[in-house]
Amino acid sequence: MNDDTNDGHTTHDSAISRRNVLILGGVAIVAAALPASFRLLERETGDLADELLAMLADPAGAAVIGRQLSSTVAPEKQKAVAAKIAKRLRTHGWQPGDTPEEMRAALAARIRHDFEHGEMVEVAGWQMSRTGAELCALAATRHEADHAAPLAHG
Repeated sequence: MNDDTNDGHTTHDSAISRRNVLILGGVAIVAAALPASFRLLERETGDLADELLAMLADPAGAAVIGRQLSSTVAPEKQKAVAAKIAKRLRTHGWQPGDTPEEMRAALAARIRHDFEHGEMVEVAGWQMSRTGAELCALAATRHEADHAAPLAHG
């Protein structure tokens, strides 16, 4: 409700108040942004594991390390692990759609953060950052899936 004072008289406008216009405008902006958000979410969950694995110089070597972990990442959980890593990368400035260089910089920053804050995982007697270990587990799962696929058809 909007109170205006004109020549000492108070009137109550039954029209939409400025507050309601702002609220409705905000809702319209959010509604317009939803399709873009869904595309980003779809992109992020769809090929995020591939983007993360592309950061590895030696995916097969990372897979060897990943197999040393006490539990590997089940193929159906790859998206969840990739999303968890992406969430950590966001705290270092990465956003979906950024360049591989920006992802690499955020990943390096996150791994440094893991070491600095004791977020470590022991793998075969070696200490690794949690993020690096999860990336290796993703590589192991992907490597196993890639090598098992031809056998399933043969």
